[in-house]
Amino acid sequence: MFPVGFQTIDGRMSALPAHSTSQGTSMPPPFRCVVFSVAGQALALPVEAVRRFLPLPRLERLPTAPLPVEGVFRYQGEVVPVLRLDVLLDLVPFDSGAGAPAPGLYSPLLLVTWQGRPAALLADQVHGDTLVEPAERTPSDPALSFNGCAAGAFPDRVTGRGGSVTLLAPDRLLSEAEGRLLDAFRASAERRLAQWQFPADTNDELSVGGGAG
Repeated sequence: MFPVGFQTIDGRMSALPAHSTSQGTSMPPPFRCVVFSVAGQALALPVEAVRRFLPLPRLERLPTAPLPVEGVFRYQGEVVPVLRLDVLLDLVPFDSGAGAPAPGLYSPLLLVTWQGRPAALLADQVHGDTLVEPAERTPSDPALSFNGCAAGAFPDRVTGRGGSVTLLAPDRLLSEAEGRLLDAFRASAERRLAQWQFPADTNDELSVGGGAG
């Protein structure tokens, strides 16, 4: 279930707001974050990093997919890989025999832009957004490295569980090597799926033939 008004948030992948130094000791402005849960952990991304929220569609699962990729789907004419944050952030132990646990039927997707192309992040639940004051931002728990993606933490006022929310740096979700692998996989997926598409004139002929019968 998605928070009201969250389906139309548009933005692009961007770094976290930087602390201003132009005015000496003046505090930077507050920033707004989207709070969601993955594998029992409360996480957040800057609102500007999230383009849209989508329900989990039917995914094409390709045998060449890297471990963090749950599958792909088409959105506005583009192939979109669905990335498992629980795997990317090392939140769940992975059994090479059993594989990663399957996502729930109503698992939401956070549509983002990675290096100019769409990608979707698989979450367990989206809780809403919150305004974070700079004074509330603290270092993240050193015991939870989140594969180097953690950029800080702030008090949890959204999930109802208390504790803190870990703020993720959107530009660090994938390493340079992982980004190259994702690009190569996306290109392979686009070629594979294109083989199953009929040209427009073929579709017309099939429709005419079906009508004649």
